[in-house]
Amino acid sequence: MTEGDFQIEFYILCTALAWIAIRGILSGQGILEFPTIAAMLGIAWIVPQGIELESNTYNTYQSGFFWLYLTGCFLFLSWGFKVGRNLELRRILRSPTKIYANYDQGRLHLAAGALTAIGHISIILMGGIDTSGMGKQWTGVITLYALLATTSGMGLCLATLTFARTRSPVSLAIAITAALPLLWAVLGGVRREQIFDLMALSAGSWYLARRTSPPRLIIVLSLFVGIILLNQIEALRKKVSAGQSLMQALTSNEIYQSFDYFNLGQGKASEIGLAQYDFWYINSTGSVEYGAEYWNSLVHQYVPAFLLGRELKESLKADSLSRRIGLGLEEGATSFGSTRTGFSDSYRSFAFLGVFVFGAIGLVFGYLYSNARVGGLAGQYYYLVLLAEGLKGITHSTAEFVSPLPFILVVSMAVLRFSRAQPRVRKSARGPSPRLDAGPPVR
Repeated sequence: MTEGDFQIEFYILCTALAWIAIRGILSGQGILEFPTIAAMLGIAWIVPQGIELESNTYNTYQSGFFWLYLTGCFLFLSWGFKVGRNLELRRILRSPTKIYANYDQGRLHLAAGALTAIGHISIILMGGIDTSGMGKQWTGVITLYALLATTSGMGLCLATLTFARTRSPVSLAIAITAALPLLWAVLGGVRREQIFDLMALSAGSWYLARRTSPPRLIIVLSLFVGIILLNQIEALRKKVSAGQSLMQALTSNEIYQSFDYFNLGQGKASEIGLAQYDFWYINSTGSVEYGAEYWNSLVHQYVPAFLLGRELKESLKADSLSRRIGLGLEEGATSFGSTRTGFSDSYRSFAFLGVFVFGAIGLVFGYLYSNARVGGLAGQYYYLVLLAEGLKGITHSTAEFVSPLPFILVVSMAVLRFSRAQPRVRKSARGPSPRLDAGPPVR
């Protein structure tokens, strides 16, 4: 392949991403749909890395089937979302009252405050552990603290949804408190994941609770800024480390002058480059892993080595390419700080059937989106809390979407159950705590 001679399959991927994103943006309410957000992420992140890989005449891992597989993943994601959304909408139309649950405002405040407190304490405990000798993957009790720290985001989401409905200053205070760790990570460390978490859990909660959508112009501008953030993150971090604020770094001429969408300077060590290598490896060796990455992720997340021992925990893990590379047992393409993406682990686990993993993810989000759009507080909460995890399923690995689900679901079900309005047995002298219905207050 000569320089500039791109494969037709890559153009098919670009067309599919543009079609999904443009359709969602033009539809108005589709802006907050998971496939639309995922496609915009693809335009900002996959396409420029793909251009660089296709331009590299020394890239020995090029494959048109790789781009077709990525196209299939996004198409199945959209198809699954549509199926899940329509199935749930039909169920709602048959039994409309079942989605409307009354929640007690005071209990929602207690739940959001408790989630925030647990998350903040866990973050403080994490800061007291030395991770310098842990390499690329944290181990020990810090994995428990890291899992518990995610409750801060849950508290932020619940508090913002409550504030959007009630304008309660208590809700606002809890939301601001819950957002502080994310703000610190964004402003001090310029962390890409935390930037999206902050936007999804705050702005996303506001728009979904009000049953509106952000203006299209803001979405287009966010896409432009997102392209810079995703691909110039190291340059931004250097400027922030040198004493500039994040806003000063983002408005710096140097950031834009040095940015080339068509030549990122990452080479085959980019995330998509690593996924392309894994695709080539599986096709060359035929060593399909049949879900080993998902099992290993669950073991890493929930088996406590500090209680049961490191040897027992490691013995429970299955053999996989990423594990062998991480342990230094096998040579392979790797780059510090780069993930292998969800296209890699889904293909390594199920070959071309991995597209059904993305179809299943889309099905889940379609189901939740239907509940969120009709005004169900629980549906909005689950949709937004899982939104960031869903995108990690694309950028990091689908296993990273699956592994936190048990914890998120158990905690969330307990919190929402606790927050339900209780039957009123007798009137209090002070009066009952205000109740929240599923939709926003009528103005």
